[in-house]
Amino acid sequence: MTSRAKKRIVLPSRPEPPTVEQILEDVRCAIASDPVFACDLSEETFIPTHDASSEANKQYLQSCSYVQLNNKLKEAQDELKERCEVLKSSGIKLESVIEELRETGM
Repeated sequence: MTSRAKKRIVLPSRPEPPTVEQILEDVRCAIASDPVFACDLSEETFIPTHDASSEANKQYLQSCSYVQLNNKLKEAQDELKERCEVLKSSGIKLESVIEELRETGM
């Protein structure tokens, strides 16, 4: 059977995105320990809870700190690579100058 003879598979259409009411209902029905829906909805606003003693908040802050340190390390690594290249080129220039001085007999 050739590829032309095969039937094309018709994919189902995408479902409609949820309405605001459906999203709010999901958030209201979420359990308190659910980190995805940990919001204060007392005034129908999405204000994340900031309980400094919570384990999730501590882990979040540690993650943020890790990302910042990782970015600083990447920047330092790039800077060290640049400085290494400068030192290498300076070393090559210095060797050529020393060789010139030896040839001139100084």
